[in-house]
Amino acid sequence: MIRKCMLVLCGMVAASTVSARDIEQLRAEFSVLLNGDQTRGVNTLTIERNKERYHVHFALAHWLLDVDQKASFSWEDCTARPDTFNYKAKAVGVRREERLVFDQQTDMVLYQDRNGDQLLSAEGGAFDPVSFFFEARCDLMAGKSSMTYPVVRDGEIKQTTFKVVGEEAIRTGVGTLDTLIVERDRGDSKRKTRFWVAPELDYLLVQISHEENRQLAVTVTLDKLSYSLVDEQEQLTARESQPTATD
Repeated sequence: MIRKCMLVLCGMVAASTVSARDIEQLRAEFSVLLNGDQTRGVNTLTIERNKERYHVHFALAHWLLDVDQKASFSWEDCTARPDTFNYKAKAVGVRREERLVFDQQTDMVLYQDRNGDQLLSAEGGAFDPVSFFFEARCDLMAGKSSMTYPVVRDGEIKQTTFKVVGEEAIRTGVGTLDTLIVERDRGDSKRKTRFWVAPELDYLLVQISHEENRQLAVTVTLDKLSYSLVDEQEQLTARESQPTATD
């Protein structure tokens, strides 16, 4: 359950719209509440941009769980094209590893875990558990209130839907922020996953909560943040230099 929240955290924290400036770089730290109690651990997220490519790295060092997660994808006009995704975790002595390799030419995804390799057909597109949140942030900035994306999870491509359900002021390590509340649509399931996105921080994700049941709940909240945006002229020049259908 904590693993799923960490996957979400890596993704939704940075992207862009046509009318917004892209994230150049980001460094963030997050605190974790488990069943309402503060936990010890170091939780860091870094995002690096290299022209049209993004590299995302999340590291969680916690007494219950160690996670190292990396994603790489290309980014152009609010469209993410995944390249690779790597996930390693250790919880109570149990190790888990997953790897995704996307082939945009054949619309195939190679899924690798301890059980071996599996090829998935991704005709029409598919995302890893990080890159689709970059597009989700774009859609939120465009005013959408309901969004669905095909995401590779546990060896399957699953349609994942999110809806804006309200607004709330959230206290974080960088101050109290007005946020939009986005909830994952789980149908009739009693499990609940929510995200708080701050428009005043360029629609960065500042909090996640997940309730697995009455006995198990986790909340991840932004504690420290440093980020910069792509220079407006640089971004405009990059868009103007893109080839058109008539070129």
